[in-house]
Amino acid sequence: MYQEKLRQIGLNEKESGVYLALLELEDALVSEISKKTKINRSLLYSILESLSGKGMVTYIIKNNVRYYRAAEPQKIFSMLKEKEKIFESILPNLIELHKPRKKKPVVEILEGIEGIKTILNDILKQKQDWYAYNVPGKGPGLLGDWIHMYEKQRQKFKIPLNVLVVETKEGLQRAKEFSKMKYTRVKYLGKNYESPASNYVYGDRLVIVFWYKEFPFAIRIIDQNLANSYKKYFGEMWKMAHK
Repeated sequence: MYQEKLRQIGLNEKESGVYLALLELEDALVSEISKKTKINRSLLYSILESLSGKGMVTYIIKNNVRYYRAAEPQKIFSMLKEKEKIFESILPNLIELHKPRKKKPVVEILEGIEGIKTILNDILKQKQDWYAYNVPGKGPGLLGDWIHMYEKQRQKFKIPLNVLVVETKEGLQRAKEFSKMKYTRVKYLGKNYESPASNYVYGDRLVIVFWYKEFPFAIRIIDQNLANSYKKYFGEMWKMAHK
């Protein structure tokens, strides 16, 4: 157990074994350490040198003979804390160096019903105007009562929804539901806009939701320029749609 914990702070298996052996032996000759750890002496010298470089082992000379001893655990703890402080002092600079010069779009695929719920919950989290078009009205059929509880949350958070519903049977039924909701504006697109996918734009996100009954999924692209472009496109479609 102790060896595993020591490996987690940077020691390999043999180094941790030697350090633990030295804690028990106190001052010890290489021959004594070798006997206890079953590590041959030639390799042991290399391990002891490595541990010495890490500040975990020291030695003393008695009668011209070298005896090794383990550094006190409290001392090692203080040393690790000091290293943490040093790293913490340069952390802001390292983060700045790590920042990409150009922000790249993030593309994600979210699968299944839970994936679509993740998208909808993200809309609540972002609290930005939500633009949805080519909406086929399949949400209630796939998401069940969850979607109605979700809509209550959206209205509670006062998140505006501007939605372009396709004039299919499901779409028209969904439009009736939308028309009764607060912070919701509805317009209609003809049946020729019917598609297995609908598009959401909110904040810096563009989402394409595929409402396949057997395998629904969504593609989310996080990119401010792309989102702005699709908001403009939505605006043009909103002008040509009818109430």
